[in-house]
Amino acid sequence: MPKPPVRQEAPRAATGPWTVRPASARAQKEWNQATAAEPELMSGLRERLRLRPLDRSDNPNRTHQLKPPLADKVIGDKRLPQWQHELSSSGRVFYCPDRTDRVVWVTKVELAHPQETD
Repeated sequence: MPKPPVRQEAPRAATGPWTVRPASARAQKEWNQATAAEPELMSGLRERLRLRPLDRSDNPNRTHQLKPPLADKVIGDKRLPQWQHELSSSGRVFYCPDRTDRVVWVTKVELAHPQETD
């Protein structure tokens, strides 16, 4: 009697919180300085990045992928899309979400408007 065919299941999408990590010592220093200056703002940002780094539904103008030449960045051996979240009218955080490993790599934190996006 022949065996029934083996059903291939699609891999399940990863769920749960993301891990937030600095992409460099400079990014860690900027994060620490911003946290000291604006603890509530940075606490809210950390939660947002942990739970929904790619969600633009609440305000699409505040969270989006950057345009070239800032649209992507090499982190380790991966080229990842680089996003921006507006912390305030002038403050920004740049980050690279790695969907495979569910890690948000923070690349830059500025409480003043960064010159790169002018």
